[in-house]
Amino acid sequence: MSLRRTLPLFALVTFAVSARAQVTTPKQFFGHEVCEDYWLANYDQLVSYWQKLDEDSDRIRIQSIGKTEEGREQYMAIISDPSNLRDLERHRKNSRKFAMARDFKDQLDAEKLAKTAKTVVWIDGGLHATEVLGAQQLLESAYQLVSRNDAENKRILKDCIILLVHANPDGMDLVSNWYMRRTDPKTRSLSGVPRLYQKYIGHDNNRDFYANNMSETRNMNRILYKEWSPQILYNHHQSAPAGTVMFIPPFRNPFSYHVDPIIQVATDTVAMHMHNRLIVQGLGGTVMRNAANYSTWWNGGLRTTTYYHNMIGILTETYGSPNPTTIPFLNNRQVPTTDIPKPVEPGEWHLRDSLRYEVEANYAILDFASRYRERLLLDTYQAAKNAIDRGNKDTWTRYSSRVMALGADAIKKPELRDARMYVLPADQRDPGSMRWFVDRLMDCGVEVEQLTAVATVNGRSCPDGSYVIRCNQAYRPHILDMFEFQDHPNDFQFPGGPPIPPYDNAGYTLAFQMGVEFDRVLESVGLDTGPVSGTQRIPITSQITGQRSLYDLDTYKRVNATLNTGNPATIIGNNVYPRGTTAAIGLRKLFLTKPRIALWDRYGGSMTSGWTRWVFEQFGFEHQLVFPPEIEKGGLKDRFDVIVLPSGAIPGAVREGGGGGPGGGDEQTGDPTIPAEWRARMGSMNAKAIAELKSFSENGGHIIAIGDSAQNLLKPLGLPLESALTEPGPDGTPRRLPNTKFFVPGSVLKMYLPNSELKGGLTDYVDCMFDNSPAFRWITPGSAPGTTVAIFDTDKPLRSGWAWGQEILKDTIAIADVPLGKGRVVLFGPEVLFRGQPTQTFT
Repeated sequence: MSLRRTLPLFALVTFAVSARAQVTTPKQFFGHEVCEDYWLANYDQLVSYWQKLDEDSDRIRIQSIGKTEEGREQYMAIISDPSNLRDLERHRKNSRKFAMARDFKDQLDAEKLAKTAKTVVWIDGGLHATEVLGAQQLLESAYQLVSRNDAENKRILKDCIILLVHANPDGMDLVSNWYMRRTDPKTRSLSGVPRLYQKYIGHDNNRDFYANNMSETRNMNRILYKEWSPQILYNHHQSAPAGTVMFIPPFRNPFSYHVDPIIQVATDTVAMHMHNRLIVQGLGGTVMRNAANYSTWWNGGLRTTTYYHNMIGILTETYGSPNPTTIPFLNNRQVPTTDIPKPVEPGEWHLRDSLRYEVEANYAILDFASRYRERLLLDTYQAAKNAIDRGNKDTWTRYSSRVMALGADAIKKPELRDARMYVLPADQRDPGSMRWFVDRLMDCGVEVEQLTAVATVNGRSCPDGSYVIRCNQAYRPHILDMFEFQDHPNDFQFPGGPPIPPYDNAGYTLAFQMGVEFDRVLESVGLDTGPVSGTQRIPITSQITGQRSLYDLDTYKRVNATLNTGNPATIIGNNVYPRGTTAAIGLRKLFLTKPRIALWDRYGGSMTSGWTRWVFEQFGFEHQLVFPPEIEKGGLKDRFDVIVLPSGAIPGAVREGGGGGPGGGDEQTGDPTIPAEWRARMGSMNAKAIAELKSFSENGGHIIAIGDSAQNLLKPLGLPLESALTEPGPDGTPRRLPNTKFFVPGSVLKMYLPNSELKGGLTDYVDCMFDNSPAFRWITPGSAPGTTVAIFDTDKPLRSGWAWGQEILKDTIAIADVPLGKGRVVLFGPEVLFRGQPTQTFT
């Protein structure tokens, strides 16, 4: 049954009548309660209400933290006692002081400041915009904190500074307006949103927090790691396990080896405080640990990157919908266990019921932050001090595979020590990728220096301007995680059984993905260094000028900038190249002709297409989106030279019929509330569309297919390759290898590049992102009618992550270039554009 039949909403709180009279309620402002059935506020309304609270109360300040990718202001509400807000800058600096740990004379000095400093708590919402509850709770939470005058609320405001941060303004406007577009409330639905709820990457906006590719990510990371350094971050989401109401940590294993155990235990402690509060209030259905798949291994999400910065990161996933729904009865969710201490009673459910859980969870965290204020500040200081101390002495990370293979030697061998610093020589092959990498570190608060004089490092002469990242700094765990391999342990349901998939990637080492050359320095050495000033990102310029490196990511920007202006020639160094000729820069050839590029996309938006679009824009490649109905019409060669098909473009089973609706049916194509321009995009890649792709290539067009799209094009286009990751099924026909034999979830592998036209200036070995990707072999090995561009030439290609059965990849093809008629099809098995990170493979 609904909670509203048994407990009045927020019944535990006694509000002062005078406070209510002073602060405008959501009902007064909107004419609706927050999370009322069939109603959602949009972002503009949220900002307007926050601004109204700012007029009504001296407990709140509103500030922009930057622009979104669509150009909106991204707002943060700072809420605290008025006396704290009047002295906000001092409290901000105090929080940073504990996070950096360097400016205290000793422990006593830290303890003295902790007596008066305030805890800083970040509470966000709206990151995944179709998970509407998180953004809506920001309205209710702001109102409660600003209006309540009970003893708990006053204590929290006195002890804490609360940062309410909207994580995705663009998405909230899109999704809320889409939901509210129908006048009949009971016909409203969140389904069929026509495009991604973040300009480029949709759901992957929670996969960008060490890469810092998106504006919103950089805005939030600046607040988190360079300006405020909160002790606790609470990241709201809305996808509870079936038959439950809310997932709250503790998380399941594994926990990253690079993270300080203080943070691991503190995260669990705060989470148990949340469970306890909800259970005491009679709110059942909270689950933890193995009741869900969430872990703390991967560094890249809004809450997971915090662990590598000595912050407590809390994730909750809450059930609910703006339309009334029902919590089902599931046998395995109705028996109390240590993972499900108080099952919820199945029955009718409303989003406002979920809202109560959200607000109670916020208050549980804030109550903890208030009660244990000094302990939190000092734990943050200690974790940061530990990082600095470890960077100043010999330490060994206890990597699983090393310990299993070497025993005690894994933590004694001198050559296996952790680095004291990393040096990135300025004269490496791709200085553009190096600069991008350095920017990503700095965006996450890492301190970077540059050599001011030539230095010898590990026997190598490094020129001035080379980058130096010392490990004796507070964010050392993040540094190690970006430079060193991730050693995910073997994790199976039972011996010989299927693997337990990681929450996201098992391996992702950014330095590997970007092909950055670095020296791992194991001893403390004196180097003449100075600070890095400003961003290292290089904007697109009008032409190539000066002598460039043999292999530089930024070369593409300059060439395309010239081509896109229509200038008849491109200047490279001291040479002038007419349009349509080929320029050689070292080993790389640049074809100085502007290609006509088509990029597949679909109704509702594709994240892989969005990432590709973003990469194209960064390097000045003009392109046009094409949707399945447009491809099906044909005439492609008259308009395009290249068609790019990222993962997800080509289905495994190609239908013969028409395109249909966004889910493969026709039910939405006639919906009058969907604009005609959006309806025209509906449909999937059917047999006729595939036939038009084949005709396009046969007439001289080039097709680039990535990941499963490459695999799924083999038979429809009659290409002379087959999957190398199969075994005979019961009837003798090939079937995909089971994951008990082969399983490579999001890991970095090494591939070999023999000499070919597409190799360009790359080295013989290149790291790539392999995410349960395909690998190929020629059907007739002795007479391959195409070019092997990349191959896995070893039985141990794993560089970072987890690769069960990796020996199966030996001698399989990673990238193939196949002629088809007058054109060609280039098949990329690995995810060479993966989330805009692997510059080494997408250039």
